[in-house]
Amino acid sequence: MEMRVDRLREAMGLLGPVVPKKTTLPVLANVLLKDGQAVATDLETAVAVDLAEAEGQCVVPYRPVADLIKRVPGAELLSLEQSDKTLKLAWSGGRATYDVPEPENYPPLPQVEPTVETTVDGDSLVGGLLSVAAYCTTEGDRPVLSGVALLLGDTVEVAAADGYRLAHQALPIAFPAGGVDQVIIPAESVRILAHLWNKTPRIAPLASSLVSVVTAKKPLELALSQERLRARFGAVTLVATLIQGTFPDFRQLIPEDTPLTVRVFGPELERAVRRVQPTAKDGQSIVRLAWSEDTMTVSAKSDERETETTVPVTAEGGPSRTAINVSYLLGYLRGREGLVEMASRDDKSPVLFRYGSSPLVLMMPMQVNW
Repeated sequence: MEMRVDRLREAMGLLGPVVPKKTTLPVLANVLLKDGQAVATDLETAVAVDLAEAEGQCVVPYRPVADLIKRVPGAELLSLEQSDKTLKLAWSGGRATYDVPEPENYPPLPQVEPTVETTVDGDSLVGGLLSVAAYCTTEGDRPVLSGVALLLGDTVEVAAADGYRLAHQALPIAFPAGGVDQVIIPAESVRILAHLWNKTPRIAPLASSLVSVVTAKKPLELALSQERLRARFGAVTLVATLIQGTFPDFRQLIPEDTPLTVRVFGPELERAVRRVQPTAKDGQSIVRLAWSEDTMTVSAKSDERETETTVPVTAEGGPSRTAINVSYLLGYLRGREGLVEMASRDDKSPVLFRYGSSPLVLMMPMQVNW
């Protein structure tokens, strides 16, 4: 088969996050070119990118070829020919040969027989999924917490939790359940979807202004079965194997009544927490927050020292306090440029964090001797 170098470079750039860096199945370190598509998979997530020039079939070793074509002019015509387990690449200025598996050994793109499918505003869906993905657990003992829960209905909701933190957001889109009311998408599949979404061109009507192009909504075709999710947009198709199980009923964990509320400027609180972070890390990674009507004291203790600093706040419901894992708190505060609201029932209850239109986040307090 023959194609311009920049066409293969673009397809390989989209598929990069899908190709595993380490795998016990060597064939997965390659990309399959076949039937007008470039395909990559890590067995949990599979992605196909339309590539009309991919006539016939061949297997391309991802990392060496991706590195090679960075250094070949994009307008060059590239020839790819596979014979048994040998792939030959040639262009006007050079050639390369690689040992590769046979195309028949590459896993096929999984098929999805959808129970329900619709077209949604992809910006809202992908942005919502990604906004909570960081709160998934990375431990393997509770698989249902290693993915993002997608709840279908008149208002789509997304949620993620790791046993210590919970993130939840309602999205401005609808997706009728149709037999599937909830699925759990692996966190890595969400990150791959976000990468693909951000790298594909935005669709806008012909003769649109630049503003129209930038603000145009991209439609995403979403299909779900009990086992898999399929997302299609532009030249991209993603198929993710869903996590089986039932996500915890997170709504029971979110308190409706939170009489203790404190508002603080995000950057000021982040700077204060960073001041005490070294002491917290020498201790048990705990930062203590105690506030009155207009001042919050941020402190940390270890066996050898104690550090504290203050920031201005606005509090309602009276003085209170809480203790939180310092890494979790800094992770939440990163990038929060405006007012952050913290709310709870009492000083032993979980703390609700709110910031603008970002997800609601619940953090469990740490037990300390005040």
